[in-house]
Amino acid sequence: MTSDKLQKLKIGDWDVSLTTCTLNQGDNEVKITPRSMDVLNYLAENAGQVVSHDELLKHFWHGSFPSDHAVHKAIAELRSALGDDAHHPSYIRTIPKRGYSLIAKVRLEASGPVVDSKNPNIEMTHVSDTKFHVSALLDKRLLAGGAALIIFLAVMLWPSHNVISDKDEMVRLAVMSFVNRELDTSNQFLTDGLRESLVNGLSKLSHMEVLSPARGYEEFDTNSRSDRIADRARALNVDHILHGSVQTAENRLRVTVQLTRASDGVHQYSEQFNLPLDDLFGLQDQIVSNVVSALSVHLDESERSQMLDWGTTNAIAYERFLRGNFYYNQFSPDDFKRAIDYHLAAIELDPGFLNAYHGAATAANNLAVYSGSKTIEEMSVIINELHREVSRIAPDSDVLRSINELKLRISGVNQIQQEMQLREQILSENPPKYAIAHYALFLIGARLYDEATQLLEKAEEVGPFEISPDEEWSYKNNVQPPRTIILSAKGQLQERPYHVAFLGTVATNLALTGDFRQAEMYLNRQREVDEDQILSHYSEVIIRFLKGEVSVGNEAYVQLMDRDDDFNFSKGALSFMLGDIETGVELWSNVPAPQRRRLFNVTHSAEKYFPTAVIEDPRYLEVLESLNFGKQWQRRLIEGVMQMEPILDVQLNPKTKAAYENNTFLSRNNLWSEEEWAELEQRKLTGMQPRHIRD
Repeated sequence: MTSDKLQKLKIGDWDVSLTTCTLNQGDNEVKITPRSMDVLNYLAENAGQVVSHDELLKHFWHGSFPSDHAVHKAIAELRSALGDDAHHPSYIRTIPKRGYSLIAKVRLEASGPVVDSKNPNIEMTHVSDTKFHVSALLDKRLLAGGAALIIFLAVMLWPSHNVISDKDEMVRLAVMSFVNRELDTSNQFLTDGLRESLVNGLSKLSHMEVLSPARGYEEFDTNSRSDRIADRARALNVDHILHGSVQTAENRLRVTVQLTRASDGVHQYSEQFNLPLDDLFGLQDQIVSNVVSALSVHLDESERSQMLDWGTTNAIAYERFLRGNFYYNQFSPDDFKRAIDYHLAAIELDPGFLNAYHGAATAANNLAVYSGSKTIEEMSVIINELHREVSRIAPDSDVLRSINELKLRISGVNQIQQEMQLREQILSENPPKYAIAHYALFLIGARLYDEATQLLEKAEEVGPFEISPDEEWSYKNNVQPPRTIILSAKGQLQERPYHVAFLGTVATNLALTGDFRQAEMYLNRQREVDEDQILSHYSEVIIRFLKGEVSVGNEAYVQLMDRDDDFNFSKGALSFMLGDIETGVELWSNVPAPQRRRLFNVTHSAEKYFPTAVIEDPRYLEVLESLNFGKQWQRRLIEGVMQMEPILDVQLNPKTKAAYENNTFLSRNNLWSEEEWAELEQRKLTGMQPRHIRD
């Protein structure tokens, strides 16, 4: 279909905003990443048809991912945002071994002349007298980014398609009467109602034909012999039998369900639900939803294989795990909390689900990075508990080693111990997959940028313990010149529009280039998602310093310094920017222990705003040594790189080698040119002049 003017896209019950990457259903608004919007847009363009994993990879990842995991993650994100409950879809259906199909009705409202699509799943509505201005679209583009504009134009030029029916592999399932274990039959209505609801719910699954044998057929509970169940299944000419029991105790309902395969009597799925009896009908809906969700995975070999790859046989735990991944990838404090909750829910359902432990620990670690001391301490407790439990159930696993690294990192004071362990692992020639990337972080923090970049080239991508492409981007671009970072970071915000750290990266680097209007815009967006304001305060310090608004003792200075000890890093950084070494040293020496990691992670990048006289001052170098990341720490890491050279083929930068041989401290980014450093020095000098002097 083509359209001169597109007014609205609606998918099922959701109004879709292509420019702001939001879904609206009444008063409910859900944000999704632009890449997820790309995928949803493409599925809608091909409504009713099967879109393969390879097709999505080709269009939206351009071969940067070595497996289908990226596609699975995007689909999981969309299902979570749409409230599609993952496995008995009303919106996106998984077609086993083939791909995905958007099954919800797609409706477009357009103004101006239109040519209707031949696809019966796409309904075109002509809206008259509607004003639509390109300038308005461009204003929205500033919020959602250029990719959203491309998506918008692509929708206007959708081609027509024919719908292909895909009903070639039917699964026959018999839902038997559930056994009521109560002597009192007063709750029999619940038992019968549950079975009826299961039949209705399961009938909605693709490739599913559901039978409900008449009363009089033998009832099976979870203690029934598998051969008898298999015989009955074959007599009914079905592939599987679903059976179970219902029991009440202490005002709670216990429902046990089991799926048995007809061919050999193997129990494919078993689950027990223990729920309060406060709302019988709501409780029934929850059981039905969980059972339908679980069985759709067990009866869909493609999704079942993905579930097993991630390390669980519990389909509901897997669904919770996917939701946790969805929220983790939004990368804001609130979303990290949701991710933790979902991963912990997955663990409760499957205590042996190792990747869920890792997911919860990773989300807790990242939340700690962006939080105040109270939250950091709470996250430390969570990680310690996860570490203790994994130590019990899987003492030799990579999951345990990775969580142990997170446990050390969140303390903020164990970098020497971490370095020793990581170096030993890398020199073993068979390191855990996270080891190289984590060592690269140490190199960045020690200002060994060239060596860190080389190491990141060796780091693997995508997986439960491996560095993700987004993380690799953030590590690498952390050391690039401002203009390069701005272009890359704006592109990355198309993936994660509310990424609390990327927003600050764009804001501060825009300020470095003198674009304060845009810098303030991104700072305001960062404030909206930065719950404890730790990162946004640091961004504000840099921007106001570069604008020349701050001098020691003035109103702006007092306002920025009027924060508690959790902000000692950014307050100390401001003092160093202004040449007040004594105040800076005092503040950094009194950073609370939970916040020490900020010193370790951010000092190297903060130094580019400090006058050279500060960086070379003995008092500054002494405070770095007292915090264990000064010259001796740098020399330790240089020696580590030299040891790794035969294994990883990582070469020392000539500037690094000279600093080591001369026993001096390397404080400058060894990847930047002299011209780039000269431009930065000029910006710093401008920032140190009060505005009224410059004007």
